[in-house]
Amino acid sequence: MQINTNTSTWALSGSGAAAAPTDPSLSQETGFANENISTSLQSGLMLAQADTLPTASSNTAQSANSTPFWGAGTVPAPNALTALRNAERDRTDPLRLGVNEIYRDAITLAADRTGYPRATIAAVISAEAGPLRGKRLDDATNQRFFGELHPQLDPKAKLDKAGAAEWKALRRELSATWDPQSYNTTSKAGGLTQFLESTWIESATKPGSYVNEQAKSLGQVNDANQVVDRAALLDLRFDATTSIVAAAELDKGYFTQLSARTNDDGTPLVPADLPADKKAQYIYLVHHEGANGAAQILKGTLTDARAESLLKNHVADADKRQAMIDAHDGSAAKAYTAYLWQYIEQRIVPANFR
Repeated sequence: MQINTNTSTWALSGSGAAAAPTDPSLSQETGFANENISTSLQSGLMLAQADTLPTASSNTAQSANSTPFWGAGTVPAPNALTALRNAERDRTDPLRLGVNEIYRDAITLAADRTGYPRATIAAVISAEAGPLRGKRLDDATNQRFFGELHPQLDPKAKLDKAGAAEWKALRRELSATWDPQSYNTTSKAGGLTQFLESTWIESATKPGSYVNEQAKSLGQVNDANQVVDRAALLDLRFDATTSIVAAAELDKGYFTQLSARTNDDGTPLVPADLPADKKAQYIYLVHHEGANGAAQILKGTLTDARAESLLKNHVADADKRQAMIDAHDGSAAKAYTAYLWQYIEQRIVPANFR
């Protein structure tokens, strides 16, 4: 999957097209939407203040009963949700989500199915998910402002000065909300955790996976684990719960593969007894690169030829790419590895979610 902070996707890319890998255990996608890390790191946290306020002509306020901005989608059965919520008080892995509180149940379900700490899963989502922006951000703001906070107000009427200031402040706060409807038109990766079509179908046809269970219940995959409704199945990527759980399960599978591999001297590629937050960075590495790609990064066997292709996907400006390579002794592999680890170390910080 890309690191694409514009529309998010498992892997790093700029504006270059990202072809689906033939080996599913290699990088799942490719993409830093932004070409420099400092800019991309901020995109999920900061957006410019809205220049205009909602009006009847530009933004129709959503009522408290209308479909939430994150979509109605597939959610755990009511009895499962009740169990998750009742167990919340007994959990030893705290979770702090702020404006993304709406995803608590999905993250908790993913944690229960994988054994991963909830803060680790949240950190991975945060590094993947594009933020709400534009009309979808306005719609979310309207829904919260008029549907929940001020249902007595007429959404078609002009707000007074105090109301306008409150609406703008709420919009700025919600700009850090993860958008499950993200879509990368270049790679065709979509959803909250940005699955490529090929990777999603691979997961959906794997017996026992959460997305397989959901797809079968919706008639998108048959009992023989064959896709019968491809379009609907790909749309399922935009269901937040399914996307979150599917990503966590895929990450666990790839991390297990990586953990079984060794260096040439027999030492494990993944150090034993990693602290939880450091392990989270390795989980994101394999989430981003796949088992084989992560092994190449850790063993230093990534070829310059492949690294040049990856960098081209991530950094559109040829001069910038060459400057990065020059800064690493002319090695594209070293440049890409440094580029990736810098992103991981700055963005995969589970402590931010505890």
